[in-house]
Amino acid sequence: MADPTPPLPTFAVAGRFFDGQSAGAKVVRAEAEQIKGRLLIYDEESGRLLDQWPLDSLRMIRDPGFGDGIVFFREGHDEARLNIASAEDAAALGAVAPNLRKVSVAKGTWRKVLLWSGGAVAALLLILFVILPTLADTLAGMIDPEQEERIGQTVVGQVERMLGSHNGSGFCSTPEGDAALAKMTERFTDHLDLPYELKVRVIRNPLVNAFAAPGGHVVIVSGLLDKADSPEEVAGVLAHEIGHVAARDPLRITLRTAGSAGIISMILGDFAGGALVILVSEQLMQASYTRDAEAGADEFAHELLRKAELPSEGMARFFEKLRDQYGDVDGAEEFLSSHPNLASRAIAAREAETRGDGTFVPVLDDAEWDALRAICK
Repeated sequence: MADPTPPLPTFAVAGRFFDGQSAGAKVVRAEAEQIKGRLLIYDEESGRLLDQWPLDSLRMIRDPGFGDGIVFFREGHDEARLNIASAEDAAALGAVAPNLRKVSVAKGTWRKVLLWSGGAVAALLLILFVILPTLADTLAGMIDPEQEERIGQTVVGQVERMLGSHNGSGFCSTPEGDAALAKMTERFTDHLDLPYELKVRVIRNPLVNAFAAPGGHVVIVSGLLDKADSPEEVAGVLAHEIGHVAARDPLRITLRTAGSAGIISMILGDFAGGALVILVSEQLMQASYTRDAEAGADEFAHELLRKAELPSEGMARFFEKLRDQYGDVDGAEEFLSSHPNLASRAIAAREAETRGDGTFVPVLDDAEWDALRAICK
């Protein structure tokens, strides 16, 4: 154990000195002058002064290649090393070095760290919000309909597990309800040119929602049927989701989400395939498309309603109903929201005037409408 008595004002320790310039080590005598605050390093053989270090610049590291010895170096000049084999000598020298274990950061280091960090964040944002969307749009055009349908089946299966887990059930089906839903869907399919069959289903859950999945899948949540007052309101929502199907928006958001998850997984750790399916499913259920995609789906719906000889009034009423119950977004919030605000969507639907004279063949009769609303009951 080292002597706790403070070292003399001037004392010497033995060691080996590596100047960082030549390959060999020199046996040295290092004299610590506490009064002058310096360490003088002399060649033991010739007595020549090799270097001098301020005592407050001394730093210490343990040298794995030097047994139990201690290595000293000078801050800012860490290419040179002074190895002290004696624990007692090392303790004595360490006792007069006030900053021995201080960790110093080179001037400008934090600025460099901030610049590199800012650049890394900017690059990540560029990849996530510019490159990935562009790449996803390109890949969407390269995926054939059969592959897209398989992707959609996986996503819809996960949706059934997520939404049905609340009440132990999933998609709903009754002969009368299925027939009513098919009739509503067929009102539109005669005017569509899709690369796959449109597959519309109802799932039991109180959410007021409907969304499209890749491969022609459209899911209507039963809470939406409970909220609607007419089949034309549901038809307007269905037409909107078909607009997303026709534009292949669900496939694009799936590819973007998968790409984002892959990049984030490289940064934060592994991302399991099952977790990715859950993430994609949640994104689709939230209908988190771009504002342009939402506006495009509304315009597609207006034209589809016109071809089906159905009024857009029901679509407008449903948007107003949602606005009254859940509120709306305006100003900056509207700009940040992925959906245009409900009031403007309702106005656009009314102005579309898909049935100007007000007369039309109802999409469902009363009995069929009752059967559709009761499909999950």
